[in-house]
Amino acid sequence: MEKNEVFNKEFSEILEKEEKLLDSLAQKQLVLRKAVVEKDWESLQTLISEVNQISDSFQQIDQKRENLMEQKNTEEIKPYFDKLSILRTKLLKCKVENQVISNYVNVTREFISEVIDKALPKTHNNNYTRNGTIVQHKAASVLVDVRG
Repeated sequence: MEKNEVFNKEFSEILEKEEKLLDSLAQKQLVLRKAVVEKDWESLQTLISEVNQISDSFQQIDQKRENLMEQKNTEEIKPYFDKLSILRTKLLKCKVENQVISNYVNVTREFISEVIDKALPKTHNNNYTRNGTIVQHKAASVLVDVRG
């Protein structure tokens, strides 16, 4: 096989793997967001682990793709621009979904912190920085047993 044919075959396979991983990641992120919103704590840890594994796999394959692209000039990669554009779009969707989940968690954490501070005022001592300003307390993890 010619050197260029080997590149084309390997590069096409990498792009296909990346697309499958991004599709899988997007699907898992939707399930993860649903679990977070519905407070399905039992499946949450498993889902986070699965999302991390997919992300790690994608990073490894993406590094291979970047290494291959560095060996070629723009003209040789031009036939793959459409496929690369699709991958970038899917990657952007995954990043947006990550941000949505992160924002939801942060807003919820802040809300719970405010509720606890209002419900239980002055339950903790003030901490000060070296400059003498008060450090705001972060809400500690709270576990509520609803079985009992």
